[in-house]
Amino acid sequence: MQKFILLVIIYSIFSLHLYAQENKIHPDSLEKYSFKDLIEKYNSHKNPNPKKAKVYLNEMLLKASVLEQRVTSLLTASRHETFYGSTEKAFAYVDSAISLLKNKRNTSKMGKAYERKGFIFYYKKKDYKTALKFYLKASKIAEKNNDTLLMITVEHKIAALYFMINNKKVALQKYLTLYGETYNKEEIPYPIKISIIKSLSNAYFKKYSLDSSVKKLLDSSRLFGQQGLKLAFAEKNKKDITYFTTLLGIASYTNKDYGDALSYLSKAKNTASEIGLKERLKSVYHYKGMVFLAQKTPDSAIYYFKKNAVHLADTSKLFTFPNTYALLSESYEQQNNLKEALKYAQLAVTYTNNTYSKRASLQHTLDTKYDLPKLKEKSRQLQDELTQASHTKKFWIVLAFVLVLILIASFVFFKRRERLNKKNFEQTLKSLSELEEKVTLPKNTVSTHVSEAQTETILNALEHFEQSTLFVNPDCTLRFLAQELATNTTYLSKIINTHKKQSYTEYLVSLRISHALKRLKNEKRFRAYSIASIALECGFKSAKSFSRAFKKKTGIYPSYYIKNIKAEMISD
Repeated sequence: MQKFILLVIIYSIFSLHLYAQENKIHPDSLEKYSFKDLIEKYNSHKNPNPKKAKVYLNEMLLKASVLEQRVTSLLTASRHETFYGSTEKAFAYVDSAISLLKNKRNTSKMGKAYERKGFIFYYKKKDYKTALKFYLKASKIAEKNNDTLLMITVEHKIAALYFMINNKKVALQKYLTLYGETYNKEEIPYPIKISIIKSLSNAYFKKYSLDSSVKKLLDSSRLFGQQGLKLAFAEKNKKDITYFTTLLGIASYTNKDYGDALSYLSKAKNTASEIGLKERLKSVYHYKGMVFLAQKTPDSAIYYFKKNAVHLADTSKLFTFPNTYALLSESYEQQNNLKEALKYAQLAVTYTNNTYSKRASLQHTLDTKYDLPKLKEKSRQLQDELTQASHTKKFWIVLAFVLVLILIASFVFFKRRERLNKKNFEQTLKSLSELEEKVTLPKNTVSTHVSEAQTETILNALEHFEQSTLFVNPDCTLRFLAQELATNTTYLSKIINTHKKQSYTEYLVSLRISHALKRLKNEKRFRAYSIASIALECGFKSAKSFSRAFKKKTGIYPSYYIKNIKAEMISD
């Protein structure tokens, strides 16, 4: 075992020596740092740049000369490998520390080594039973040595175990007890305080996720998140500032406080970008996308989801947000871009299939809203909608083409009608002028069985009748006119049929329309009348019968005639 540990240390030193050269950290420049300086250098770089931090860690391992320094450097190296390296190396370093402390089994250092080994089993192996075994060993040593900080650390780790085995009630009680024992105590180091607040805020949020009807759980999560943020600002710890602004952004989104959510998430993005926390940015991008999707701002949602979509190319690793493709599909659907929505729905199905086949044990981590059957159904629905949209598009194109043809045909029709109306108007005026001239009717040689003298008498009487306005009388029937002309209806009807080439009704209507034409041409005031009033003035019972008769005689409607007469009067 000791040979293996030695080989691990030699390999690590050699690798870090190469890294130091590549990053222009000359090994000789590290010699000037004391062991304490190297610890400070390591702590300042471990989060933003773990590889660079390991250069200083390597020098710590080399420079450690006394037992306490050697144990400290080995436990630090074990922690580093737990988070940024291999499980084997993490165990190798901590076992090496325990081996060095075999003669000091009841010291706080041994307690810290047991706590470290328990954490590796908890974090890397998910072996909670073995983790608890080492935590209890550490706790016993902490109590024996009255080491308050170690007792708090171990109790915190045990609370996390309760949380992981779904006994969240006990976990929360322990977290709250630890919070009360540490928050306002100046002697408690910042890392211990902040880690407890993180656990509290996170525990309340996760408990709320399981029972969203209890609103106070979310309120408690936000309350402890704000306290943690205040503490992080006081310490000027940008990593923790990023953690709490992200957590508060997520909590605000969950509470539908979208303005606060965007504010916190934007601050988290700025700080994470500044210190190079790429993993944190993934959460920020995801929840900013979720906020914009909830606000129905699909363009912005797509922008942030696409920043995370690049991580889905590698299906050998389960991405933190495996529903990103499905969310992109939903965003594009909200944008009414069904083609892109279908594309990402199909990508979601493919990604989920690949992820399930390669990491079946992690199925439960996928968002249930985007499980495989629903993804396939969504893909089918989008395909149907896209097909329907295509048919609808073709329909509208055909309809638009037909409408254009109708418009063209209508334009041609109205132009032709306009020309015809104009021609009829001009012809009407010409006919009107001819009517106003005295025209001598030739004698009709057709026999009417009426004496020539009687015929001449009736024709002369009709001429006087035409010069009068008696025909506008609504009661001007054939019988009425025969009485007025002192003749009978038979003779009068035969004379009108033979000499006027019209029936009595046609003759009467013709006189009335000619009368209307004259008055409309010559009387400005008469032109201002309504069509109904003009009709009554000319002997018609309704505007409809007048307009129909007017159109039949002239080929145009009264309104057109009046409009053009007015135009001629203005031009004259």
